[in-house]
Amino acid sequence: MSSVAQRPPKARMGGVLSAVLEIALSVGGYYLLRAFDIGVFWALTVPALAVALVTTVVTVRRRRIDLVGLLVLCEIAVTITVSLATLSPLVAALREAAYILIAGVFCLVTLVYRTPLAHTSTTSIATFGDPKREQAFERAWREIPEYRLSQRLLTASIGLIMVAASISKAAVLLSASGDGIAHAVDLCNILTFVMLATLVVVSGILIQRPRKIIERILSQT
Repeated sequence: MSSVAQRPPKARMGGVLSAVLEIALSVGGYYLLRAFDIGVFWALTVPALAVALVTTVVTVRRRRIDLVGLLVLCEIAVTITVSLATLSPLVAALREAAYILIAGVFCLVTLVYRTPLAHTSTTSIATFGDPKREQAFERAWREIPEYRLSQRLLTASIGLIMVAASISKAAVLLSASGDGIAHAVDLCNILTFVMLATLVVVSGILIQRPRKIIERILSQT
């Protein structure tokens, strides 16, 4: 037996890191440009173009695109095109609310398919490329009703939180006057971080039962 311990395989966190980077670019870029007296429209649109570039580069590097990736690219292309066509700060600001709404609805739609988004995402991230863990996730979904219920509850919670956040952001923006759009964007950014914090807390709580089920299956193999 080798005396050198093998390192555990790394989790596939590219999608998570990409999402975090996109949020940092969007929010950080907006306030950076505003600090230089750039107007609200371009302060929102330039970071969006940077996010589009990052998303495209990530997709090319992965050399593959799935349904979610295609949906994201289409969202970005359509909303940026509409923003540039209208040159409206309100339309540019509503873009993020539209992203979140579509993502939330997509989560909820996966509930009617065989496997909800929470299960497929957890399987992708938490198997660490280990065939035994992949088999454990497959077995849990196939044989344990409690696991399926937990993953559906997690998916529904994520989807509903995102839909509620997008509606709240849209309401704030649509109620703002022309001169108040910058303040409305500030409030929407606060709502974004509240949404993220809520997602982290709720996901952290609801993932515990599926995690224990997977650990139990692994201990039996």
